[in-house]
Amino acid sequence: MAYGVSRRQIVPRRIFRGYYSLTEPDSFQERVKAALLAAGKQGLVCGPTALRLAKVALPTRLTDDQTLWIQVPKSQAWPYRPEIHLVRSDRTNSITHIGGLPTLGLPQCWVQLARDLHVNELVEVADAMTRRQYPIATKNDLSEAIGSSPGVRGVPKARAALDLCVEGTDSIPETDLRLLLVGAGLPVPKVNLMVMDPHGQWYYLDMSYEEYMLAIEYDGAYHVGDRQQMFRDAARRRTLEDMGWRIITVTADDLYRNPSSVVRSVYKALLSR
Repeated sequence: MAYGVSRRQIVPRRIFRGYYSLTEPDSFQERVKAALLAAGKQGLVCGPTALRLAKVALPTRLTDDQTLWIQVPKSQAWPYRPEIHLVRSDRTNSITHIGGLPTLGLPQCWVQLARDLHVNELVEVADAMTRRQYPIATKNDLSEAIGSSPGVRGVPKARAALDLCVEGTDSIPETDLRLLLVGAGLPVPKVNLMVMDPHGQWYYLDMSYEEYMLAIEYDGAYHVGDRQQMFRDAARRRTLEDMGWRIITVTADDLYRNPSSVVRSVYKALLSR
């Protein structure tokens, strides 16, 4: 009762076998801290767990997987823990810290994903790391990480993904839309082109073919119910069309349920211009 709390009020919560917490066990950071305690002094957060700590947007199957990725030296003994994906490696040449937690360098964490992810998923993560706002890496950083990973499984996939990565994107759906167009044989569109209207107002275009004044905008319906934002979007579109731009709006339903219609619309628009 020294702090006004009885022993009965102190209920430790299980994080995983042998590790308990007095705070909420579902806290992602608490689970990572517990995993590092189990790993010992040389343990590092790595893979998608490190990228999640850095608030990098990840493909759905990675965000749904709650397994924690931890790297330890090859020689270290480790009891089986189903909650932890163990990476045995002595590569520690790029250690950083996120929220005070020792972490493998984030470009190296991206390379670790190449073993299990498809090329397009690797592009999604690479785009998210080199995003327009608050990027945490450059394509050159990712290239150097590939170069320092000889013998790592999946490196050829990482190289192929890096060729398709475009710096300065805003979201995974926008990356998927670009990959859809390029995969269909259309030219690579510019990402987040800035256009100024006659009154000096600047606009970002999600994707565009500038020479044809053709823009492809992804509408994720983020502002449904926000009447003022809807008015601003309509005015923005009208201004761009008055300037001669053709705007093709693509929804999530278009992109993921009827992608051929998107390709057909963009192809026809390019031909007409």
